[in-house]
Amino acid sequence: MATLLEGSKIEEKKLQEIIASAIDRALINGALMRTKENPGSSTVVNHAPFTLFPSVIPQSLLEHAKGIQKSFNLLMHRVAHDHQFLEQALHNVIKVDDFTRQLWEIYISVREEGITQPVSLGLFRNDFMMDTKKMEKNNDCSLSQVGEHAKLKQIEFNTIASSFAGLVGALSDVHRYTVKKAKIKCTKNQLPRNDPALGLCQGLVKAWQHYGNKNAAILFVSSIPERNRLDHTWMEKKIFDLDQSIDVLYCNLPSLSSLMSLGRDKALFLNNTEIAVVYFREGYSPDHYSSQKEWSARLDIERSKAIKCPSIHYQLAGTKKIQQELAREGAVERFVSDEKEAAKIRSVFAGQYSLDLDPDGDRNAETAINNPGHYVLKPQREGGGNNHYDDEIKTLLTELKDDKMRAGYILMEKIYPWVQKNYLIKTGETIDLREVVSEIGIYGTIIGTADEVIENHEAGHLMRTKYLGVNEGGVNTGFSCLDTPFLIE
Repeated sequence: MATLLEGSKIEEKKLQEIIASAIDRALINGALMRTKENPGSSTVVNHAPFTLFPSVIPQSLLEHAKGIQKSFNLLMHRVAHDHQFLEQALHNVIKVDDFTRQLWEIYISVREEGITQPVSLGLFRNDFMMDTKKMEKNNDCSLSQVGEHAKLKQIEFNTIASSFAGLVGALSDVHRYTVKKAKIKCTKNQLPRNDPALGLCQGLVKAWQHYGNKNAAILFVSSIPERNRLDHTWMEKKIFDLDQSIDVLYCNLPSLSSLMSLGRDKALFLNNTEIAVVYFREGYSPDHYSSQKEWSARLDIERSKAIKCPSIHYQLAGTKKIQQELAREGAVERFVSDEKEAAKIRSVFAGQYSLDLDPDGDRNAETAINNPGHYVLKPQREGGGNNHYDDEIKTLLTELKDDKMRAGYILMEKIYPWVQKNYLIKTGETIDLREVVSEIGIYGTIIGTADEVIENHEAGHLMRTKYLGVNEGGVNTGFSCLDTPFLIE
């Protein structure tokens, strides 16, 4: 099996020394999370889950993923501003999915009233896996052979609360240390520098500057308690490093309705401080809207002249249904006129299939029922832990055969990721060498209106790794560990 540790024999005593030192370095570098037991405590923290060594990725695949990020930013920006496409794509979903319907109603309300702030800020993350479907029967290939055949395939595109940009930046130095101590041969370029929090915060600062009021603040809408609060703090630190004059305020969705107000010109105020940019780190899950007051606060924010990250139409553009609709023939070309750019985007698409209650959806559902191991069934949800696999697909789609609720799901071709070996370091869990698979995310920033793109950048990368056989992903949910790439030719 192809792995970074090929040919490397680490004695147990040395291994334990590396593990202990890696944990210490993760702590001093700031790869920290609050504990599950005390998610609201600012004094009780532990290291974030992370891999002991970086995971291998062909340099060409990472460069390809980074190279198309600006095109994806622009694609999703244009999708978000195409009312007809959004309406056609989501009209069946909003009939059956209450959460998406509520987002849609806010979008329609603001659209009918007249949009006060035409500028939106997108801090995106495009998630991929390295598919080795063509090599599925051959597990004895070398690194270079696997790298030659692995293909980049998109998992999802995140338009809200794209997390871990701060913590993963803190992990790079840890992996440089562990690779050195394990005597793994590498060059400086094989462990690339990475600071996605800086890239994302440059977008936040640019949006704040565009707003035009030096006395206004940036508002982080953040859950209380929030186990991943230190990732938010990394973002706040980067903003401070870029411009010490910018105040960053925190508030959770439930508290906004009593603390927030709109001025005559629809300026947004938190207490008496004007808000230039609203950065949502919550608001992507139905659990974040426990009553009507959270929805009312979200509507008032959208009505305001503050720049939203994301705006409501950006969030709608990030739904699973939009991803599936973009996979249809001609959909990408609606937004990207350059044939070569459109082809590059399409080259990373996995198969995506509608489950609307129509002949096309019936055929797709029947195919999945007969071959459930070849697909993933996805609802319109973010945050990990929501998808269905294998026999779950067969059971659920059989139950939903003639039920309109089926339209709330989409079907995705299953990806067969590159299997490697690594040690996953999670608090309280046994650390041993096991088979793992990785996901690579590329961050991007975009600022613009329906008619103009002001900024568009690729902003760094994130790698997350989990044990082989674990279907779901997500670091916060406990499935995955933070990781960094080890590049091979």
